Amino acid sequence: MKIKDVMKQTGLTRKAIYYYEEAGLIAPSTDPENQYRIYSSDDVERLRYIRTLRRLGMPIRDIKTILQYPDQATLLLRKQLARIEAESSELALCRQAISVLIEAAEQSPKDGGRSRIREADLLAGAVEQERRRRDDYMRRRLMDLFPGTMGKFMALHFGAFLQEPLSDSDKESAWERLVGYVDSMEQFDIPSQLAEHIDRMSEEEIEEAAAVYRESLQRYISPTEAEYEELKEEMRAQVEQFKKWPLNQEQTALTRQLKERLDRAGFYRVFVEQMRTLSADYRNYLETLERLQRDLNVRYDDHGMLTI
Repeated sequence: MKIKDVMKQTGLTRKAIYYYEEAGLIAPSTDPENQYRIYSSDDVERLRYIRTLRRLGMPIRDIKTILQYPDQATLLLRKQLARIEAESSELALCRQAISVLIEAAEQSPKDGGRSRIREADLLAGAVEQERRRRDDYMRRRLMDLFPGTMGKFMALHFGAFLQEPLSDSDKESAWERLVGYVDSMEQFDIPSQLAEHIDRMSEEEIEEAAAVYRESLQRYISPTEAEYEELKEEMRAQVEQFKKWPLNQEQTALTRQLKERLDRAGFYRVFVEQMRTLSADYRNYLETLERLQRDLNVRYDDHGMLTI
């Protein structure tokens, strides 16, 4: 069936269906005559299932795992239930804090509830401690700490790796250093077109995009030897293609300038090192990239393939 029929049967938008296809959750066939997608009844059922799980807040990565390995459904559904229960606990504390401020505001209308701000702040602090135990805390917090383009940019590009809770003192310290560094660094110039695109994205869209980005990086995180050989051949082909590109020298110069500026700002020494502590996935990702560079004798700054 055509996508218009699928939209009617699932209640999903065209963009949502394409998004789930890009994320690898469905794989419709293609009409060889006109290259239009052809959706099967199984695709429709999968999309209905995906829609239900997304309505319940299930992350894309977990939905993909359930679709690929149905025997893990119970484990991942229980994990989602635990998330929801944790959020319920946070909401209960938030409700208490707001109730305190409402009572104070009613008793003293002129101060807006500030007479009991300490009591409310203690409850808000308890909420913050609950949130720090969640695996999405750091990614979400980046957007709170750095509202606007910068926070969204960081959540999009680094949030894909920040999938662990602040579970020990080393991570707590690394997180504080990372936040302090970003707060003190000079404004980072994001290309205007990219900045405009990011500004238009909601926090939910940033979350979804980070999930897709993370999925695309999975091959670089602890790949098998067979997977590593595939990555190596792909990178070898990319390098050869880049050498033929007419603007490769210009791109190389721009990339080198950016890398040097980041290096002067302490980006690699401070930010990247904290990321290594905060994320095992990030460490594994960098190890794979470093191995590829050694094996192919490639330097990212020489070939315009800057990876941060």
